[in-house]
Amino acid sequence: MDEYQRIRLHIPEDIKQLMEDRLIREEDLQRAIHHAETTGEKFINSSTGRFLTSYRPDRVTYWVEYSPVDERYQIHCAYSHRMEMKRV
Repeated sequence: MDEYQRIRLHIPEDIKQLMEDRLIREEDLQRAIHHAETTGEKFINSSTGRFLTSYRPDRVTYWVEYSPVDERYQIHCAYSHRMEMKRV
């Protein structure tokens, strides 16, 4: 089992439907969160305490808004895009 597969998610039903509509798999979110938590590459909303991170394993960038709750991660929103952003 890969490390990212150990990440437990709590995904509300409305977010699950959103993910299904957007063709985002649970595994995509696990990988994104694993990347954020191991590299520190994430933003924090200081008013809500929620994190936002992105992960680009190939041609699609996945974004997930989440917060740690006990031994899981609560998913608040997830989306993806195929646009490539280059740093200058």
